[in-house]
Amino acid sequence: MKVRMVIIGGFLGAGKTTLITRLARDLKDAGVNVGIIMNDQADTLVDTQYAQALGLNSCEVAGGCFCCRFPDLMGQAERLVESSRPQVVMAEPVGSCTDLLATVVAPLKAFYPERFQVAPLMVMVDAERAIQEGFDRQTLNGYLRRHQLEEAEVVILSKADLVGREDIERLKGTIAGINPRAITIVYSAVNSEGYGKVLDVVRSEEVSENGPKEIDYAVYAEAEAELGWYNGTLRADFGEGVDSHALGMAILGNISSQYPMEDIAHAKVMVTSLSNAMKMSCVRGRVTVDLARGSRVAKGPGRITVNARVVSDPGRLKGNVRAALEGALPGKRLEFEREDCFSPAPPKPFHRMT
Repeated sequence: MKVRMVIIGGFLGAGKTTLITRLARDLKDAGVNVGIIMNDQADTLVDTQYAQALGLNSCEVAGGCFCCRFPDLMGQAERLVESSRPQVVMAEPVGSCTDLLATVVAPLKAFYPERFQVAPLMVMVDAERAIQEGFDRQTLNGYLRRHQLEEAEVVILSKADLVGREDIERLKGTIAGINPRAITIVYSAVNSEGYGKVLDVVRSEEVSENGPKEIDYAVYAEAEAELGWYNGTLRADFGEGVDSHALGMAILGNISSQYPMEDIAHAKVMVTSLSNAMKMSCVRGRVTVDLARGSRVAKGPGRITVNARVVSDPGRLKGNVRAALEGALPGKRLEFEREDCFSPAPPKPFHRMT
């Protein structure tokens, strides 16, 4: 039997990881074996730690997007298949990645037709952000997000609970004007609106049928390079107890305070200790708690992992994240296990099949 490959893309902060992990848990509860493949430009990924903390079978492709590291993607997929026999593999591309029909979906269909069944490409669009920023081709950010929308076979209009119904209807009209072939699902992680429809697509036998869309790789590269990319993990001794929620709020608040709200594409913090695990995210100044397992109080030895995607020079971003950590951990010496900060290199797909 073929393994169903479900790819859910979309811009940073649209809610991909929250949706994927919920789908995986519900499928697992229904007796469906699921594997998850996360993706990032660097390693030390908060989302992989998050999925593993939820008890999900997950791995990651690091050091570049799926399109540039297609052999790594398939290597991880094959390892999942051999080790745990999943019926469904869910893959989350880097949020700044597009052109997936040409560089991931088409190669999957061409080279692995007997191994994988490729579901329609799903792309998440943050409803609130779409209203505020639109899909203007003349801006770097807008160009990238518009192309993601153009190639989507299913558009998941996320965070619908944060905007009015009239705005939702206008957005649906905008989406239909840009991509009339796409199915649009209005979705909220808060009240579960549309979730059943997304789950139906995952569980169906529908397959990807659309062809690739034209793209200017020079503009695409410039759009990705606009972001600074920070990943860092440090050791921490929480002693008799530190409020991990307050710590996460302080770190994310300190990072956000140093940039305009719209420049924070996505920032995440994962705090783990002997007594707990907590993941928090910040998009455009709004903080959410994605995972709170065990006690709110972190005790004993532990780790803090920070991922930040910000419109920023990498050197400035690294300094600002370190300042944010120092401000949240006064008097503590920062002991990093791993730290990377850079702007993504121009994308160079391993395959591009048109």
